[in-house]
Amino acid sequence: MNRDKNSWFGFKLTQKQAVSIFILSLIGMLILTFLTLSTIYPYLIMTLTSSYYNIDYYIGMLIAMLPIYLIIIVFLIICIYSLIKSRRIAKFYSELMFSKGSEAQIPLFCSNCGNKMIGAEKFCKICGQERK
Repeated sequence: MNRDKNSWFGFKLTQKQAVSIFILSLIGMLILTFLTLSTIYPYLIMTLTSSYYNIDYYIGMLIAMLPIYLIIIVFLIICIYSLIKSRRIAKFYSELMFSKGSEAQIPLFCSNCGNKMIGAEKFCKICGQERK
């Protein structure tokens, strides 16, 4: 796997992709929360309302549900990893764009007359000389 700090599972992402993965990971965390609660809730209700406790029945039910719990844990780990990595990638690109944007605001001077020029101008407003 690529150890580049701007990769997600070895894939280089753009800022838009990183933001999309962040949003999808948040939605995944929400779905996993409801799924976990819906699988644990029946056990709580059975334990609290039942007057007869058959421990073998509860252990059998938990063992039967073990694959589902393992899948939930795997998806939870993937969602947490995706949240962390996509946030770092998006933050890296925003810092990169901020530094590039601040360079464009550095004043330049005309080589012919010395007039101060803004970074987006191609020609000097005073003498008409093309910026080099």
